[in-house]
Amino acid sequence: MAVAVFSLQLALPVRAANEVREQTVTPLVPQQEQRVEPLVPEGEQRVEALDAEGIQQVTQGTKGPVRRRAEAAAKVVLGVLAAGVAIGAMVASLMFF
Repeated sequence: MAVAVFSLQLALPVRAANEVREQTVTPLVPQQEQRVEPLVPEGEQRVEALDAEGIQQVTQGTKGPVRRRAEAAAKVVLGVLAAGVAIGAMVASLMFF
């Protein structure tokens, strides 16, 4: 009796899984299946071909040599100041710990 109940419990889920369920098929209209819409109006992007001379052209930077040296010096000063603050914080934490 127990074997019959056990085999029945095993067989019911398998049988339910093998049943065919109804499916609904919705046909797609080919004209609406894929549609490409431009994101940017025409004429907004322009592509220009470069000749051999145009490829080799290098424009001059907007920063002068004095400004570049001043920015480099400012970076060095900032780095030294940051290192000093970090070392000071470490010493303070060691003293009070």
